[in-house]
Amino acid sequence: MKRIWGLLAFAAGIAAAPVVAQTVVSPGAPAAPMPPIEIPADKKIPLDQALKAVQAAQAACSAQGATNTIEVVDLNNNTKALLSSDGAVNASFEYARRKAYTVLKKGISSGAFGKTLGQLARGAIIEGDPNLVQYAGAVPIMKNGAIIGALSVSSSKGQLDEACAMTGLAEFHF
Repeated sequence: MKRIWGLLAFAAGIAAAPVVAQTVVSPGAPAAPMPPIEIPADKKIPLDQALKAVQAAQAACSAQGATNTIEVVDLNNNTKALLSSDGAVNASFEYARRKAYTVLKKGISSGAFGKTLGQLARGAIIEGDPNLVQYAGAVPIMKNGAIIGALSVSSSKGQLDEACAMTGLAEFHF
């Protein structure tokens, strides 16, 4: 009988003990994305100009034999216009998106940002952010001295990407 009362007392002590919850956070996990901002009317990208820009960039790359994906994004990194040539590889969509993200996050072209980093291994995580890339090909879309979006190019001939992006950028007239 003493043994039963002892077990009951022990069980009651455990039940009354405080419970501590543990949260497991993986090291280097990316921060939660920023909530979208309300884009003021004067910082919205006109659709007609975004379409002309992706078409011009796509034509410039294709004329040099490069398959490509071209994207224009707004300040929230939402796609405004996207073109992909026949034969473009699936990875070109992701690289175009990440190049544009880099422009919006750093405020400079993705190529200029890459030059500040020096030599990195392919796929290296930069500044703890897995979406940043060091590759050239995305440029800021500027209006009245402020970034309103980005135009990015990811092609089978990466050395052409920034020149193709600049061709597209010339189609914006504010």
